[in-house]
Amino acid sequence: MPARHQRTPLVIGIGNSLRGDDGVGALLAEQVGGRSVQQLTPELAAELAELEAVLFIDAWLAPAGAAPRITVISLAAGAAESHRLEPPQLLAISQALYGRAPAAHLLQVPATRFEHGTTLSAELQAALPQAQELMKGWLARHA
Repeated sequence: MPARHQRTPLVIGIGNSLRGDDGVGALLAEQVGGRSVQQLTPELAAELAELEAVLFIDAWLAPAGAAPRITVISLAAGAAESHRLEPPQLLAISQALYGRAPAAHLLQVPATRFEHGTTLSAELQAALPQAQELMKGWLARHA
């Protein structure tokens, strides 16, 4: 088990910045000195075990007119797929291997375009200010 817990929360942006709106997680995480990953891997479990709180940010193929939202993440029950991890599964790995997992939330940002390229859709650009405010509010509550 890790020797100390970091009181500073971590923001992890998930997605590929070369696939249009899928890069929103990286974009937002980098704005606050967070980390970006193209996908979650089991190796992140050790880092999570040292944290008190983590915010994952990901693009969300949402219904038209949806707004960004933050949800609580609970530990996943059952085994994770070997080729793709979701945040609940990563938290479960952290708990199983290191005896703890941080309080975790997911900021989902509505996205519509996932084609090759670095341009964000107009819909996602319109949602960015609200997503930024949700992220900043979460950081303030977990500082």
